[in-house]
This record gives sequence, C-alpha cells and structure tokens, in this order.
Amino acid sequence: MLDSALHKVNRRAGARLGPYHACLPCHHDRPGRVLTPFPTSLLAIILPALVAVIVCVVIVWLLARQLRHQRALRTLYLEADALEHDLKECRTRLARAHASMSMGPNQPAAGEPDARHAIDAALRELLAHRLWLRDEAGNANQRELDAAVSAIGKARGALGKQLQDLDSAQRALETAVREKIEDLSQQ
Repeated sequence: MLDSALHKVNRRAGARLGPYHACLPCHHDRPGRVLTPFPTSLLAIILPALVAVIVCVVIVWLLARQLRHQRALRTLYLEADALEHDLKECRTRLARAHASMSMGPNQPAAGEPDARHAIDAALRELLAHRLWLRDEAGNANQRELDAAVSAIGKARGALGKQLQDLDSAQRALETAVREKIEDLSQQ
C-alpha cells in the first residue's frame, strides 16, 4: 500500500522504491551510467589470485626468516672459531713474553700463572658456548642468536686490542733486552 501511495506522488521514484532499491542512488538523472552487479567470473579469477599472492608472500617471509637464522648460526660458528684461534694465539704470545721475562728456566715470570688461568677459563667458556650451540641453537630465537653474535664480536674486538697491546709490549721488551745486552757487551 505504501508503494502504491508513493508511486502516485512520484512516478519516477516508484521503480526504485522497495526494501532492496530504496538505498540505491538515482541514476536516471545521468544517462549512460547504469549500476551493474560485479561479475562472478571476475570474482572467481581475482579471489584465487589474491589468495595465491598472500600465500607467496607468507612463503617468502618464512624463507627469509629461515635464511636469516642460518646466516646468524654460520656467523656464530665462524666467530667462535676465530675467537678460539685468537685465544690460542694469545696463549702462545704470552708464553713467549713470559719466557723472555723469566728469571730461571723452572721459575715462572710474574703474572704467568694468572694469564694462563685466564686464557684457559676463556677457552672453557668458549667450549660451553659451543656445546650450547650444538644442543640449543636450532631452537634459539633470532634475538638470542643476534645477541650471541654481537657478544662474540665484542669479545673478539676486545681480545684483538689486547693482542695489539701485547705485541707492543713484546716489542718494547725485546728492544729493552737488546739494548741491555748491547750495554753489557760494551762494558
């Protein structure tokens, strides 16, 4: 009844009135523009393509995450190998420095036992980290691996500075010993 009453008032609006067409804009004022429904064939193409793109993005993200994890592990293993090499080099250089400072063949130089214990403790700590890597690295999250890489890098940097200082001290000691021997030989 309402439809027929409104139809009498506005003949042009009668076709659009009703529960489904009342909210649609009037296109009769603009000729050539007709509201058409979205083609289901186009929807059948776009929706699977969109799902495929999303799946591809997720796969790429997971692969990138896995590669970053593997790269961090590889870096950690390489840094641990390099740190072990640096510690053994430090042990060799300290033994050489202490040998040139010792008073007798069976008497250790001052500080030699402490230096040997410090290097042995560092090597034991490195072994503990290697065991953790072997047992837990696969389950470690990226933040833990990045922190470990950063920590081992800092340790190598500090040890490298100490090795440079040791080299400088060794050269100064060798120069002083050489000068002392030359002075004694001239007297």
